[in-house]
Parts: sequence; structure tokens; C-alpha cells
Amino acid sequence: MNFPDTTTTMRRLPPLNALQIFETVARHRSFTRAAEHLCLTQGAVSRQILALEDYYQFPLFRRHAKGLTLTAEGELLLPAVKESFARIEEISLRLTRQRTDLALKVPTCVMRWMLPKIMQFQADYPDLHVQITTTWQHDVDFQVEPFDAAIVYGTSAGADVQAVPLFEERLTPVCAPQLLQSKPLAKTADLARHTLLHPTRDHRDWKMWLDHVEARNIDANLGPSFDTLDLATNAALQGFGIAISDLALIEEDVAAQRLVRPFDAVLTTGARYYFVYPDSVAHQQKVNLFRDWIDAHWAQ
Repeated sequence: MNFPDTTTTMRRLPPLNALQIFETVARHRSFTRAAEHLCLTQGAVSRQILALEDYYQFPLFRRHAKGLTLTAEGELLLPAVKESFARIEEISLRLTRQRTDLALKVPTCVMRWMLPKIMQFQADYPDLHVQITTTWQHDVDFQVEPFDAAIVYGTSAGADVQAVPLFEERLTPVCAPQLLQSKPLAKTADLARHTLLHPTRDHRDWKMWLDHVEARNIDANLGPSFDTLDLATNAALQGFGIAISDLALIEEDVAAQRLVRPFDAVLTTGARYYFVYPDSVAHQQKVNLFRDWIDAHWAQ
């Protein structure tokens, strides 16, 4: 039986170790600094680059007294090498992550509500380690982001995910109790004497709530804006003004009297927070265990 000659095909792939060293040398523009970074001798690094240049049959660096610069061919090769190794690293991270580690993406604003619950889960299941990455984003793309699960916010959980509804968004004003000692809030018209703290730059949350209570004389365009609801709530905790916040997220602060609700009116926006995960991890024990615990302890 005759087998096809694969010699030519195999030679199309250069030595991978030399490519890694090439990327490091290109980043440092120095054999010496690259050798220190790689814990190799300068001679070993130089030999790997010479071997790569011999493979391609053209130089990758120009040697100068003050350092190195890439040739035109080296400039062309470098982005492809960096992208390829970054992709390999990302996939390897997904494949080799310990079975007992659950990578979870969480919006920053939810951490006030979530952290005590995570600590309780860790106490109940000490062998499953939850790795939390916080972000100002309220969505997730499991195709490109290295997370097992996430908490997202919106009018729906999104497409191509399995979801556990957590709680619906219910907005109401909150402030530090000491703020009301100097400027009481007996009626919504009294808000004109206070600074409104906004969790979004478009001030939409305050605008919706003021419209809900028909407080048309209050200018929702006034007051500082913050990047997240959590930052606005922290400003309220420090007595800087009145924040618009979510009932679920400030529940413990109200119970501890760190924050007070000057008005009973609550606006249900139609949005909700969800725990979501892709179908690709639905069979994993760590995901199912965390999902079932959330369903039993968190979901409202």
C-alpha cells in the first residue's frame, strides 16, 4: 500500500518553541531581556531565532548596536504568532481548568447582594471554588469569554443559554439616615432640595421613577452620574445625596439602617437578573450543583 508523502505538509509548520521565543524577543526587542524573561541563556535564545530564520530562509530581526528591530517579514509574522498563541492559551485554560473551579461573571452592581450568598455557598460546599470576575457589563458571550456561568440583566435571559430567574428590578430612592435630619423628605417635591445620584449617564432610572410618582417638577437632568448602580449607592451611603436603587440590592443596608427609604413608592421596570450558563456546560456537576443551590436559596 502506498501512503501519500506528507513531508511537504509537515514542513509548513515551523518549530513552535522557536516561535514562542521569537514573540518574546520581538516584545522586548532584546536577546538579553528575552533570555531573562524566559530563564534561558542569551546563546540559547539566539540559536532558536537563527533556527527560525534558517527555516524561513530570511532574517526576522535587524541587529543594531542599541537593540533589535523587526524586518518587514518579522513584522508580518508577529501578529499571527501572537494571535495563535493567545488562542491556544485561551482554549487550554478552558480545557485544563480544574473541575472544582466555577468561573462566574458578575455585574459589579450585584456584588452587594451576591457576596454574602456566595460565602454561604462556599461554606456549604468548600470543595467547589467559585472564581468571580466582576464587570460593569450586564451581558455575556460564552462563545468568546472563558466563563462557565454568569449573572446577566435585561428583559430576557438572552439566546442560547439556560437560565434561572433571580429577581426582578424594583427601583426606589435611598439615602443615608443622617441626610434626612438636615433636609427631611416628607413629599416628593422635597427632592428639589437634594442632590440626585444617578447610576447611569442617561439618568433613565430617576426619570422613570419620577414619572411613576408623577413628580414632574423635579429635574432629573441634575445631579452627578456614575458608571454603576453600586457606585451611586455607595455615594448615598456616604451622605452625598439620594440614589435610585434596586430593592433587592439594598435590602441588607436598609435592614442594618445604613440606608433608609424615604418613600414607599416602588417602580417595577420589567427587567430582571438571571443566572445563565451555556448548553455546553449543562452536564457538568459543578454547574448543576451551583444552579440547584441558587434555585433553592436565591431565586425569587
